[in-house]
Amino acid sequence: MKHLPAPDRIARIRREALLNRAVEAYKFFYPTVSMQLNFEALEELGAPMNRGFLIQLTTPDLVTLTQNSDTPYGLAYGDASGGPLVVEIPPGPIMGVVDDQYFQFVTNMGFVGEEHGAGAKYLLVGPGYEGEVPDGYVVRRMNANRFLVCARAPLPDPDEGKALLRTLRFYPLAEAENPPANTFEDISHRKAVANPCVVDGTYEFWAVLERALRGDVASASYYNELGLLAALGLRRDRPFEPDAGIVDVLTEAAAKADEQLVVAAFADDDPQRLVWPDRRWEWVVYSDGDNGYYERDFLRLSVRERWFYQATLETPAMFRRSEGAGSLYWLAIVDDRGAPLDGANSYTLTVPAPVPAAQFWSITLYDLDTRSEINTPQFKPVLTSLRDDLSPGADGTITLHFGPEPPAGGKSWLQTNPGASWFAYFRIYGPGPAAFDGGWKPSDFTRR
Repeated sequence: MKHLPAPDRIARIRREALLNRAVEAYKFFYPTVSMQLNFEALEELGAPMNRGFLIQLTTPDLVTLTQNSDTPYGLAYGDASGGPLVVEIPPGPIMGVVDDQYFQFVTNMGFVGEEHGAGAKYLLVGPGYEGEVPDGYVVRRMNANRFLVCARAPLPDPDEGKALLRTLRFYPLAEAENPPANTFEDISHRKAVANPCVVDGTYEFWAVLERALRGDVASASYYNELGLLAALGLRRDRPFEPDAGIVDVLTEAAAKADEQLVVAAFADDDPQRLVWPDRRWEWVVYSDGDNGYYERDFLRLSVRERWFYQATLETPAMFRRSEGAGSLYWLAIVDDRGAPLDGANSYTLTVPAPVPAAQFWSITLYDLDTRSEINTPQFKPVLTSLRDDLSPGADGTITLHFGPEPPAGGKSWLQTNPGASWFAYFRIYGPGPAAFDGGWKPSDFTRR
């Protein structure tokens, strides 16, 4: 027969329940905090809302979640609370995506979009808008008002890519007859941080999340999850004034949740994550279908957590495992013996040639702490077929080197930092059939 516990036990149970809700809320809204910090960085770095773009060829001085230095980015953010906004994509080799403030997918653009590279005008419409929607636009209705535009120009010459990105247009529909000029700020050679690592595991995470909630409408698709925040006192319609007990709970929850996210991202034990049974390479995102963490009947929370702790952007084009998909990502965390990749050790990686890439391929190293490009005295985080001499040897394979000191000859080498853990992304752009059927695969990282 059940009886109510003693008052002190009731208090402990209540705190434990709040702690559990806070841990789950932290993990679920990690992408929202990531996006809020992106918005704030864009504004600070010179890309005003609804008008400005940052142009960048990423370097290790730009601390961002797993961006890469393959080709330049064009980044902007908007707020449709004042009416729909137009993004004009010119004809040409641009691939782009729009995600809302919760990092929910809105649309692909460019050659991965509806227009397939022919150029188009996208109309981004916020929730609750009941005005006229004119013809001539690719219309996308969003669950939130604020959104991120991310465009890439995958050209061999980064300067040509930047020039193409400067032809993007972004303006309010109300000003379509005479659109205002856009601003383009090149930050390629600046130091900047747009990364949730700055609040990982700390109480400050909740302060950033509060700013995000107050900056937009509550997404209808997150009705249940917003209940987790309400239980903690985080609501759009009320001041957030936690007492000392709630602050203590939120502080402890942040530390616990961050530990869980590290494990989800870098110590997953699901066999489904493995790309090949005889290799240790992993799918960054995996599911029973072809839709990332969106399973047919449920959202696969652990894989969503894994993705957004490592990376940003939600688009089916990055998750699809099929010939001709926009890009393909593989993750390496350990060497051929299962030991974590260590900046003090030297490794080789053998890549059979040719790599099944219709466009190009690359391998990028990231610091485990920041999930940003590794920053070493060499100041080179990537080997890419776009710009590096990656010619095969007599045996038809390409040997790549990784470690604190260069190998003899110093060819095809990326430097690592002793004392720091790292991981790698192998990317194939325009992957061919051999990338999926096991007919082609790189070796694991092998310690020398």
